[in-house]
Amino acid sequence: MLGISPQDVDSHEKWIAKENFPFALLADVDLTVAESFGVKGNKAVPVKRSVFIVDEAGVVRYRYQGTVKAIFKKPKALAKILAEL
Repeated sequence: MLGISPQDVDSHEKWIAKENFPFALLADVDLTVAESFGVKGNKAVPVKRSVFIVDEAGVVRYRYQGTVKAIFKKPKALAKILAEL
C-alpha cells in the first residue's frame, strides 16, 4: 500500500513523522500521476481525493473519488473489497 500526494518530499517526511503513517508516501509535485489516473483538479484543489486498488497486473479494480473533505471507506470496508478480488 502506498499514498501519493502533490506535496513535496520534505512535507511528506514531516507529516509521516507526525502522524506515524506506516506506508510509503510518494510525491507527485508535477501532477503526472494525478493526471494519468484522471484525478487532476484545478488551481484551488489540484488533486481530487481518491482511493484506488490496483492489482498485481496494474489493473484498477476499485476506484473511489470524493470531494475535498472526503470521508473515505473505512479500513474494514477496503479489506472486504480486497478480499473479493
